[in-house]
Amino acid sequence: MFVSCQVAVRTSIVSNQSPSKPNVRAGVDLGLRSLATIADSDGNIEVFPNPAPLRTTLTERRRVGRALSRRIIPGSNGYRRAKAKLAKLDRKSVYIRRESIHQLTRYLVDNYGEVKIEDLNLAAMRQSMGRRAFRRSVSDAGLGAFRPTLAYKAKRAGVKVVVVDRFFPSSQIHHDCSGRLMGAKLAKRLTCETCHVEVDRDANAGLNIRDWSVTSPGLVEASALFVPRPSSGTDDSSDDGLTYHLVRGCKTSSNTGRAWRGKNDSRTSEHENLVKGASS
Repeated sequence: MFVSCQVAVRTSIVSNQSPSKPNVRAGVDLGLRSLATIADSDGNIEVFPNPAPLRTTLTERRRVGRALSRRIIPGSNGYRRAKAKLAKLDRKSVYIRRESIHQLTRYLVDNYGEVKIEDLNLAAMRQSMGRRAFRRSVSDAGLGAFRPTLAYKAKRAGVKVVVVDRFFPSSQIHHDCSGRLMGAKLAKRLTCETCHVEVDRDANAGLNIRDWSVTSPGLVEASALFVPRPSSGTDDSSDDGLTYHLVRGCKTSSNTGRAWRGKNDSRTSEHENLVKGASS
């Protein structure tokens, strides 16, 4: 007779590992052409290639998928073998994608004391891509796993992580002269309309992210528009300079329209008077 016992003990992980360059900050530009372009304050630029595991195995996946469709008897030996091959390709893509994210985040945590990253809206990136192949590339890169993976590793190593404002146009501003970069939507090389210098899109974005700060985010800064309100009451007081947005309720199926036009609307008052006159 044999007895097996397992005990789980929760312990806090204390890491004594510190970055090799604690006084160096790095800006990380994530992309599809290359997984990440890193520009540090020492002037070095590192490029991590994108393995694109789904695109690499797409031809094999299509071949195995056709073989699976020809197995018309579910549960047969041929059907199980073809399904196992397709599942193996799926696992291979997941493992390659996960390993590339771990290697990138480990490199950042081991070398830099401060890392600045983008606040990407992946759902909007997928919608903005017109072709299906472009939308597939966004999902294939696995960019959504980068930020949480970097967060817990940086917390253990004591590395500061700064998230750049989402609306900061890092790919549209020339880092040297602050001019506007012109070019196609997905072009690798862009040209500055001020100094007419051709720059690399990813390297320029990495430099802008590296030099971004909360006090001076760049040429284009998100700010609230000044919309003055009309004076109220007898005193000539005006708006305090803040933006007030008009909030309108949901339009309902009511005939009076009070739910969305308001009580003081002239059309609402006229309709109420007609209703009262008819009832009397």
